[in-house]
Amino acid sequence: MNDLKSTDEIDISMEDDNISANFANVLKNFRLEFGANDLRSIALGFKVITYKKLMELYDSDPSQVDSISNWILECKFWTILESLLDVKFNKDYIQNSLDLNDVSEYSSDTVIQDKVISSDNELLQLLTCINSLSETFKLDYPNQDDDDNNDGDENELQYTKWHNTLLKLNSIKTDKNLIKNLDLDSPLRTPQNVDQDDQLKDEAFFKRAFKLLMSHEFDDLKSLSEATNNWDFSLMIAGLNDKIDPIIDLKDFSKNTIPSGVKFKILRRRTIYQLAINSKLNNSPYERACYGILSSDFLTVNELTSNWEEKLFIYLNNLFHNNLENKILKLYQDLDMNFELNMISKLSKPPVISNSVDEIFNKLANDKNQLIKDQSKHSIRVLIGSIISDNVKLLMENTIKSIDDLISVESESENETGANITNEAYLLRILTHLAIILQLIYGEEIINNDDYIKILNCYIYRLNLYKQYELVPVYISFIPTQDKIIDIYSTILLQFEYSSSDRINQINGIKILNLPIESIIRETIEKSFKETINYYPTNSEIQLNYEVDLIDEKLFNTIYWSIDAGMIFDCLEAIIILLRRFLLVGKIGSAIKFLKSISLPQLIDNYKYETSVLSNLKNENNFISDNNIPHILDYKLHELTQYHNLFSTFQLLLDYDYKETNDDKLNKIIDSLYKIIKTWMFDLVNDKDDNEIIESDIEIFEELRRIYIPTIFNTLFDILIENMNKNKKFEQQAVQLVNLLADEKFKIYDILNSTNELKPFLSKFADF
Repeated sequence: MNDLKSTDEIDISMEDDNISANFANVLKNFRLEFGANDLRSIALGFKVITYKKLMELYDSDPSQVDSISNWILECKFWTILESLLDVKFNKDYIQNSLDLNDVSEYSSDTVIQDKVISSDNELLQLLTCINSLSETFKLDYPNQDDDDNNDGDENELQYTKWHNTLLKLNSIKTDKNLIKNLDLDSPLRTPQNVDQDDQLKDEAFFKRAFKLLMSHEFDDLKSLSEATNNWDFSLMIAGLNDKIDPIIDLKDFSKNTIPSGVKFKILRRRTIYQLAINSKLNNSPYERACYGILSSDFLTVNELTSNWEEKLFIYLNNLFHNNLENKILKLYQDLDMNFELNMISKLSKPPVISNSVDEIFNKLANDKNQLIKDQSKHSIRVLIGSIISDNVKLLMENTIKSIDDLISVESESENETGANITNEAYLLRILTHLAIILQLIYGEEIINNDDYIKILNCYIYRLNLYKQYELVPVYISFIPTQDKIIDIYSTILLQFEYSSSDRINQINGIKILNLPIESIIRETIEKSFKETINYYPTNSEIQLNYEVDLIDEKLFNTIYWSIDAGMIFDCLEAIIILLRRFLLVGKIGSAIKFLKSISLPQLIDNYKYETSVLSNLKNENNFISDNNIPHILDYKLHELTQYHNLFSTFQLLLDYDYKETNDDKLNKIIDSLYKIIKTWMFDLVNDKDDNEIIESDIEIFEELRRIYIPTIFNTLFDILIENMNKNKKFEQQAVQLVNLLADEKFKIYDILNSTNELKPFLSKFADF
């Protein structure tokens, strides 16, 4: 088997967005209609996409040789995979014993051959590969030899067989080197030959015929043969037709039924092989090669193959017909068909070049033709070889090793992971979609779930990197277990920043594919808080700051998911945790930015409306229990309102400018500051009768007052002093702040004293 390490170049580089979207749509449709289509529909869908892309490139820019060559190879890969899905991956359901019922020495070769092939999975796989490869040859670029012969008489077909020879034979002066008779065997049985121009015309015909034979375009070949008066060759390819005797083979006793097709296929093939090795054809390589294909010979065709796939085709063709012939001859012996055996034994058969598929791929990898040898290393050809030779498991193991090697586990940021993965985006796409098909067929037999998920993760990372977020849910849906779906998707949502439209597109996809959206988003929020807890130490000195860093934004970006998903209960609970975390370490700027990006009062109203509707439904429908109604304690709703009030006040302060602020706006700011000083978290700290409030939360509220009340109190005093020249009442209000400070109800004195801000304030007050 050729070197599987050539799959090492797995990457996330950019590829046509439409290709990614189209591949995802095939999987999405399969998932949404699960059970309605078989796995061939997936491979067929991928094949159609690649064919369309190939045709698009042919039409738009045929100069992109490398790109077109890759698409040709990918078309071949999906074509072969699609055809093999039934015979290779469902082989357990295929008949594996030879059924000799209704078979006798009078049975047609076709019936015997079909029974032999259907009972032997290896033969069936070989035949399927041969037919699939031939189907794809018409896609190939013309090779250089074809291009060189596009003009001149050599590539012009003549429509009267041996026309120049006929003219010379009818002339007065004859050429002793010319054949004397125009029967088609004459050049082979006599020393003479046809006119040299006719030889060139013949070779031009056989060159065209060779390509049509390779691609199994038999109808076109028949038309070409008849149009050029190559009736002998037309009769020869008629031997490809299956021999059927309706009475013997089909038990059809209708009056008008007659046998059709060619009997003794093995004998016919060996007879054609004698033509292929005739020395008179040494100067007619394409004619010899045509006979070689028809007789399943390798040596007479080998030198005319132009690429790896064509050589693979003639290797497989040789192996298939040799193995098939051996089995049929054994059956002839069992059926005492001695007459047929005697005739066949008189003729030599093509030599067996390889005894197994693995041997074939080893030979291709070490071919003496450097072009074929180099082509063997191409990643897609490695994939094709792995599928045909049943080495997919080894391929996947090396794929995982490549991913492990390429992704740096010591990267300091997620972006570095992408930088460590290089060049072939198409290969990662092919491997990922192949892995999905294999997982659907085999489960963990070929690739275990952990390794399978690594491949999916790598591809999903690429989709995210190039902002194809709406495709992510499709691939998440092919993760085998729900626990892994939740864990992996939540991790992915933490890695990237998403716009509102990006989130909504993914949420819609998650819902359509019936993924556990609530569990995914809850896990995302939980992970975000857990992973960032060390960035918010509460045991150090607190200083208010207005900077917003990436960690802060990462936190509140995760909460946007619950908002966009309509998870109102989870959203409000997460907002409480978030704002507590920010405010307890003085990150007022982050709290302000977050609250500015949402409408907290609207969210609270939405929660109240939702719970009200559910409560009404509960009263009307006994199937709805209290457990189905999300519930947030009243004091936490009040806490949220307090945060909004603080946000509104700080927003006014941020907008405050001594020179620009008019009296109305100034009065509004002062009133707001007074209100915050007197009421902010006050009820939550002092309402001893509210049994809902747990002690740890009361301690948090008290700490929040200790952090923010001194700042607000000092800010109010400073604003009053700064504006007392505008209005005497501001001076009076500044003086009266001492009364508020001393008021036992609000305990401002105790708060300032506990934070060591009492003396500085009193000193400032004495100075004014």
